[in-house]
This record gives sequence, C-alpha cells and structure tokens, in this order.
Amino acid sequence: MAHTGRYLLRRWLSAFCALALLSIPLVDPGLADTGLELSWQDWLVRQRAAQPSAGADQIVIIDIDDDSLQAMAPLVGKWPWPRSVHAELLEYLLPLEPQAVIFDLLFSEADHFRPDDDAYLSEVLSHTERVFVGALEQQPGAASLPPLLSSYPAAAGLEAGAGARSDERALLLLPWALPEAVWQLGSINFSADEDGVARYYDLHRRWQGWRWPSLVTAVAQRLGVNLPPVERFRLDWRSEQRIGYPRLSYAALLSQARGEAHLLDPAWLGGKVFIIGTTASGLHDLRPTPIDEQHPGSFILATALDNVLNGQFLRDAPALSSHVFAALLCLTIWLGLSRWSLGFVCAGVLLVEAVAIGVVWRAGLVDGVIYPLLPGLLPPLFYLLSAAGILYWHYRRRYSRTVTLFSRLLDPQLVKQLVEREDTEAVLASRSCQLTVLFSDIRNFTSLSETRTPNEVVSLLNHYFERQVATLFTHKGTVDKFIGDAVMAFWGAPLDCDKQALNAIYAALDMIDNLEGFKEEYGYKEFNIGIGVHTGEAVVGMVGTSQRYDYTAIGDSVNLASRIEGLTKSHGRLLVSEATKLASQACDSECFEFTFCGEFNVKGREQSVQVYTVARAD
Repeated sequence: MAHTGRYLLRRWLSAFCALALLSIPLVDPGLADTGLELSWQDWLVRQRAAQPSAGADQIVIIDIDDDSLQAMAPLVGKWPWPRSVHAELLEYLLPLEPQAVIFDLLFSEADHFRPDDDAYLSEVLSHTERVFVGALEQQPGAASLPPLLSSYPAAAGLEAGAGARSDERALLLLPWALPEAVWQLGSINFSADEDGVARYYDLHRRWQGWRWPSLVTAVAQRLGVNLPPVERFRLDWRSEQRIGYPRLSYAALLSQARGEAHLLDPAWLGGKVFIIGTTASGLHDLRPTPIDEQHPGSFILATALDNVLNGQFLRDAPALSSHVFAALLCLTIWLGLSRWSLGFVCAGVLLVEAVAIGVVWRAGLVDGVIYPLLPGLLPPLFYLLSAAGILYWHYRRRYSRTVTLFSRLLDPQLVKQLVEREDTEAVLASRSCQLTVLFSDIRNFTSLSETRTPNEVVSLLNHYFERQVATLFTHKGTVDKFIGDAVMAFWGAPLDCDKQALNAIYAALDMIDNLEGFKEEYGYKEFNIGIGVHTGEAVVGMVGTSQRYDYTAIGDSVNLASRIEGLTKSHGRLLVSEATKLASQACDSECFEFTFCGEFNVKGREQSVQVYTVARAD
C-alpha cells in the first residue's frame, strides 16, 4: 500500500507538471511562438497558398523591375526618375477609370533640380481622387527629437483618440514633394514578427492614443469597403510564388502610353486597381515572408489589399482552444493510465494527436483558420513521458526489490526468470500451494561449538552453508532461512515446480555427499547432519513489518518437515514423508529406493506420519 500511495502521488505530481507547462502560453503567449511552431504555421500558410483561390483579379502590379530601370536609363537617367514620368503614366491610366492607382513609393523630398516635374505630377493629381501615395514612419536618429504628432498637417490623416497625448512624437516621411491638397496617403510600414518574418498586416500605425491609417486602409475606406473586424490580421497569400498577381513592366506600359508599342488591350486595363512598386533588387524593397525570403513589398501590399477587398484573410484560432484540447487530453491520459497499460494509452494518444493534426491542417487549408500546434500537443506528450518515467521508476524499484529479496533465496537464473515476469507482485502475494519443505540440522552442534572459539564456529558454519546452499540452488530450491545451525528450504514457490519432491530428494542426497567431502576437507570427523523432507499444503508470501519482511512458508507442512528432521537423530540422516515418496514416484518411479522406517507420532500433530529412508537406485 505504501508503494502504491507513493506511485499515485508521483502521478499527481506529473499531472501538475503538465498543467504548469500548459499554463506557460497563457501567462506569456510569446513563449509559444517557438521556431518549430512558427515553421509549422508558415508551412500551413504555404499549403493554403498553393490552393486555387478567388482573389481580387482587378489588382495589377506595375513593376519597376530591373528591366525597366535599364530601359528607362537612356531616356530619363538613373533612379529616381523625374516625377513627370509618373504623371505621364497617370494621364494614360486615369481615363481608363481605374478603381485606384497606388504608389508604393515615397515622394518625401522635392526635386530641386526639376521643380517643373513635381508640378506636373501635382497638376495631374489635383484632378483625381483615385491616386494614393505611400508614407512612412522612420526611426529618428539618437541625437534628434521627432516632431510632435499634433504638429503634422490634417492631410496626413493622423487620428487622435480620447487618450491621445499631446506630447507624443514620431518621425513621419510624408509626400512633401506634393501639395497637401492632393494628399491621399497611408502608412506603408510593414511590421515583422520577432524572427524577422512578416506574417501580419496592421490596419493602423499606433501610438499612445493616436493612430495612422495604413495605405490599404486609406484605399479601402475611399472605395467604401468594410474593414476587417480586427486591427491586425494574418495575410492570406494568393499564391505560393512570390509573384502572385498580374504584373506589367513599368517601361513597357509607359511605351504603350506613348504610342510606341501596343502590348495590351486598353479595355482590359479598365476598372483595375494598380499598384506601382518595385521588384528591382537594387531598390531594396524586399521582405521575408512565409512565402519567400525576399518578397517584394508591392506584392505584400497587394496581398493585404486583396484580403481586405474580398474579406478573405487568415484567422488565428483562439489560443485557449489549444490549451483546452491539451487539458482534456491530459485528463484522458490520467484516467486512461488508471485503467489501461501505458503502451495502450500511448497508442491512443498518438492516434488522437494525429487526428488533431489532420483537423488543424484541414482547418488551415480549407477554412483559413490557423491553430497553434505545440500548445495542444506538447503538454500531453510531456505528461506521457513523465508517466513513462514514473512507471519505469516504479518497475525498476520493484525489479530491484525483487532481485534484492530473492538473490539470497534462489539461484540467480531463477531470480532472472522471476523478475522477467510481468506479474511479480502477484507472485509475491500470499497464497496457499503445495510445497516440498526440507529441514537440515547439524547434529550435536552445541557440543561441537563448546570445544572451539567463536571465530572457528562462524567459519565452520559459513563454509558448510556455502556448499549446501549452492546445492539447493542447483536443484532449484528456495532457501527460506537459517535457524542457528539449521537451514530450511522449499520447492514450489515462488516459481511453480512440477518435480518439486524429486528435486528436494536429489538435493538432500547431494547435501549428504557434500557432508562427507566437507568432513574430509576440514577434518571434522564428528560432524553430522539430519535432513527431513515433507510435501503438503502451506502458505507462502511476504511476512513481517514495513521495516523488515521476508518471503517465507508457514503452516502444518512446514512444522511436520521440521519434526521429521528431528526423527533423524535415531533413524538415519535422511527421512522423507509418505507424501514426498508418492509425489516423487509420480514423477519418476525408478529414481530412488525407499525403505519404510516406521510410523511415528510427532509433537503438535495428532495424526501419525509414515517416514522412509531414501537411497539412489542402482
């Protein structure tokens, strides 16, 4: 009971450990954003991106790519180009009535060398409300103090909430090259997660009580599209490729605008949303995303705008869902371990987790819901590992206990067989069974010890018992105890023995042979023994207290074997009962010759017992 109580206590402790691990993401959700978890979620996002989707086909990227930079260099020089180039392209696009033209570019400084070009672009913008330009929050230098947010013009679109602080500051790169009257702008800041990968899009840039709409938010509001009900959403990518939207070369489209080429039907361009951005490697507008390590910023912007226009973006499942799943699975494990084996529970848990992974994968692939994986799977696995450790400790302790107990009672090979059995506890439990009990006592040991020193007596007994115990082990006997100069052994427990009577008689005869060799070797001419053997029912099991207990046999059969040994003082060295004689003959009737010695009444027993002397058959 004490061992069972400690075992249950450790199971409870393992449950508390699992719950402690389970609570970590609740205390600090960032701790669940491990590299493995993020890799799983990014893989799931890529799997969904590879599926056909109904995105916003009206979005077209006008790409300032490397070919455009090379093609435009002889005409307008290196980047940045004169802004009259953009004005010329707008004059071609605006009559086609696009929904919006979005510059994923910054016009933060006036072109002092070509002021007419800036004026040309401003003139074109003054006649439309369909053109949007980008702005950016920049990190100020260590020695500079950013302007107050309240100092920026109203055209910047900053919104002050109820708790907005008047001393809040930020460095905003606004399109100062253009007059405020034509500003339709939004932030093009794109925040990455702690590992540097951009997965989410913020509808607003926020400070203490202030917010600034993103470029996507500004366009959506102008088009009358409802914004998502969240301030930050996970991007649902249109394609598993970094280029996921129709793309037109800026230089080629400008050539068509000038009438130099005819690449596209102008009717196809009508009603589109154009995003003018760059994929040129030298312009450094590349960000790491789950799709690509160098994802062009204009295509990230297109993805965010696509998600908002279609109301189609990925949703993060509530963090609590994974924790509830893990808690229920941990509870199921705890209940299962009290009914079934660890292997069966492990197989069940692995099956449940495999199904859960499949459900999570489908939810991400079809429904666009991304469930965190590790918070739901790790606590149950941790619990299983802790349970396995506890069970290992429990069985190891039981193994050591069994080995320690029986190594002094049984032959090492029998001990090995015993500990390899799964029902060791059942073997150790008290039970009634048929045993063959052997008692051996040294004749006149008291007189023998009086003529020798204590050290000689102990040395004598040790050498004698060493030989006899080895013989008992050879014949698969269990050594119960030493009682002074006597030894008690039995056959039939803890392991069953079909030939227990036969083995006991062989052991007794060999012990007599050992005696003669012992007397010859040590010169103890007067040394003699008596052996009594009886077969009958007895109770075996662990007897004692929690401080000290032994595996022993008790009952009338044990007492009778002792009484038969007492008869050897006047009737020979070895006597066996009739029950032992019959049991041995049932195994092999030709091994021994039995000689009837008589029928005797022994102390403590009303019924007489018939005893026989034994010799090996010729």
